[in-house]
Amino acid sequence: MEESIIATNEYNEAISLVNELEDMEKRICNLPNVFAEILKDEINANDEQRLFNGFKRIIKKYSQDTKGQEVMDEMIRVLCGGASIYEILQVTKEESIDPTLSTGITVENQCHVDNIDQ
Repeated sequence: MEESIIATNEYNEAISLVNELEDMEKRICNLPNVFAEILKDEINANDEQRLFNGFKRIIKKYSQDTKGQEVMDEMIRVLCGGASIYEILQVTKEESIDPTLSTGITVENQCHVDNIDQ
């Protein structure tokens, strides 16, 4: 119970911070760039396995909650410039099975399994 109170307080404080940042944005033209760089740094600092497992856990957790799914998808679309969770998962599957040159160069292919169910 204490954890949910902390989360609620943090969420309320986040709303207050968003309001402050909106006011600051009028004076600081690069504030969106700073936000984006901080967010990208945090994502890049996350372990890939932990990130993937976290996404899987959240998708499964809210699989029966339509509102939760909508919020999740909206957040992903904001982060990814319009791509949906489904699209990202589908491309992940396709790139894992048959990587493009770009993916082949940027992602290590140490554990490729040839018999992946399609």
